[in-house]
Amino acid sequence: MFSPGKKNWIKKFFSLVEKGELSFEEVKLPQSEPFEEHFREIAEHTGILYGVPNQLIFTQDYVGSATRNEKLQVLLFESLLYIDLLHRKDPFNKAEFIERLQTFYHSTEKIPRPWFTFIGKREASNQIEEVLSERIKVHSSYSNRNFWFNHLTNGFLYLDLILFHQSYSTNLAKDDVTYRQWVEAIITTIQGLKSAHPEASAFFDKTMFRNLLLSAELPDEITKQVKRIEPEEKLYKSALNVIASEPMLAHFTFHFLVFLYHGYPSEAFNRESFLTQFGKTLGLNEEQITEVFWECRKSMSDHSSEFYHLVSESESKILTTHLTRKYNRILGRNKDRLVQELKESKELVYLIRQSALRELTPEEKEKVKTQSMDLMKSVPSIGIYLIPGGALWLPLVLKLLPDLLPSAFKENEVEEKK
Repeated sequence: MFSPGKKNWIKKFFSLVEKGELSFEEVKLPQSEPFEEHFREIAEHTGILYGVPNQLIFTQDYVGSATRNEKLQVLLFESLLYIDLLHRKDPFNKAEFIERLQTFYHSTEKIPRPWFTFIGKREASNQIEEVLSERIKVHSSYSNRNFWFNHLTNGFLYLDLILFHQSYSTNLAKDDVTYRQWVEAIITTIQGLKSAHPEASAFFDKTMFRNLLLSAELPDEITKQVKRIEPEEKLYKSALNVIASEPMLAHFTFHFLVFLYHGYPSEAFNRESFLTQFGKTLGLNEEQITEVFWECRKSMSDHSSEFYHLVSESESKILTTHLTRKYNRILGRNKDRLVQELKESKELVYLIRQSALRELTPEEKEKVKTQSMDLMKSVPSIGIYLIPGGALWLPLVLKLLPDLLPSAFKENEVEEKK
């Protein structure tokens, strides 16, 4: 079992690798293929290029009941891992990789926080889990208020991956100044191009662009300035130069621009179309431009449900659909776990009956002990589950009182080597 919605999912991930259930030994850069091109193809296929989890790299078969946000944080982790594997010349070292992530995200806890005085310092992998959980979020909504059920996700996650790739040659942490400069340049460029081609405005997805603006989290004064940008202004030309100077950034920008114009007629896309001309301005050749255009259309067709939160719908409809899907998954997960506990309780009854007839084996005695404890924990869990709205309260209660967890709820528990 693998549950990215709970603590210790990174430890569980690596335990599955150690057991041989997951493997990344075959991950290597194909000969004669540049890193940038190879990884861009992986990012487009998985969806991390757009900030959506279309396909996980290593754990696709392990996260069937995970929510979209849970899948996305796993995909970000796996993408960072994939980059490390492509760069690595020596055998993979888990501790080195986690330490590199800590350095990159400035998350090393050298001095424990005051409230950790009694419970000790957090494990490095738990720190990374918290960082990734924050990175996938957009910290505002359409009305610039924080909703606890935030349905938006960060559309700029791919920039983390570009900077992480660059860190292998610079040995530097994530450059937040460069990140903000890139984000502002992308938003400025897209807005400037939109202003230059009002004839195509009917095909421009304003809701999707608003999501991208929220992901940017720019100061209000910069956002207002960007919205008024014109293609002849120095700021627009400067933004173009910033993007064109980094090939991976140029590809990303063009991908998202095609994404924003997903309503643009396919038959109108040719050598003379403004999309093609813009791609050339960014330094892409015609073959790359055509490939990006059709890749984007195919991704939206194949993974329409994952792109649902980005397409033009009313906010209330998006929120309703998102919450329905999210809590249906949570309901299903908890139901399956409680059913598993009830099945194990039947085995406990059988073993107790057998103990009256014969001596139980050491393994059977251990089962009786474990399942008896689980049964005592299951009673309050089942009670919570059965009250109105209990399926939604149960995850919160179990988070606050982890010792209340029966074994069926401990998907991420890893047996430590002594």
